[in-house]
Amino acid sequence: MTQTPAASVVIPSYNHAAFIEVAVESALASIEASGEAGELVIIDDGSTDDSRDRLERFRADPRVSLHFQENRGAHAAINRGISASRGEIVFILNSDDLFHRQRIRRCLDRLEADPEVAMVASWLEVIGTEGNVLGIKEAWRNMPPWPRPRPGPGLAETGDPLLALLETNYVSTTSNLAVRRRVFDRGVRFQNLRYAHDWDFMLAAGEQGRLELIEEPLVSYRVHETNTISESHGEGQMRFEILWAVARHAARLLARPFEHQEADDLWRRFWNSAPRFGYGSLLSQLLALRVSGSATYEALLEADHPFRRRAIEVLGGNDRIKS
Repeated sequence: MTQTPAASVVIPSYNHAAFIEVAVESALASIEASGEAGELVIIDDGSTDDSRDRLERFRADPRVSLHFQENRGAHAAINRGISASRGEIVFILNSDDLFHRQRIRRCLDRLEADPEVAMVASWLEVIGTEGNVLGIKEAWRNMPPWPRPRPGPGLAETGDPLLALLETNYVSTTSNLAVRRRVFDRGVRFQNLRYAHDWDFMLAAGEQGRLELIEEPLVSYRVHETNTISESHGEGQMRFEILWAVARHAARLLARPFEHQEADDLWRRFWNSAPRFGYGSLLSQLLALRVSGSATYEALLEADHPFRRRAIEVLGGNDRIKS
């Protein structure tokens, strides 16, 4: 009988022929260094470059399983990889990023030490196209993607990693996630979001246990011209997805017992620090719609939903009336 792996690494691959081989090699090296049985599940999401040819050379490795599908989006590729994997702990590695050699071992140690921890992330090494180091992102402490909307204490100052996620996606990438199988067994999956599927997933997974942060860089996040987040035409949609994800989970996370912090104070911190891109009224509307019911709220992701279309127009800069 084949040994059940302690760790599964899922790679959603799409049009990263220049990076995919070193990504795979970094995952295999990290599995080896962990001293545990591991597997690598690769889902190529309909690449149109020569990614598939480059992946074929790994087929002979018994730790690797290759799957190919028509293009359905990163969320679908990740979800398929999770379903095909067998490990108790699931890691995700984007096809343009790199695992550090000790990443899997360090994350496994942290999860084994505390069963209440549902997922682990770490600091990030930010690299350029050629692998040159551009900096170290120390969670929410540096490299913020945008300034806070208001002065005063925010959610990050509570020190709670999940509350800090309502302020900023400091985890930054799905490559920075190690997640217990139980999270997926309880139905948490990646939503059909082009830009914020990782952010939404982490906030949802927080219902299944704590998020633990390892304060050392264990993954390299590559910045290059074809990063999804760099798409200039998608700014409105990206902002809408962020607001949708934050509003989807805010009330539940802010209602959690947190030391001696009063709920009113947490909500004040939320309004000081939650992203809203100059449109606080839009975030307020999303919070109200979330309360109205799950089915109604999920429908906001439909491409032809009038609220979504209007919000994307406004957030994309086609309407400068702010509130």
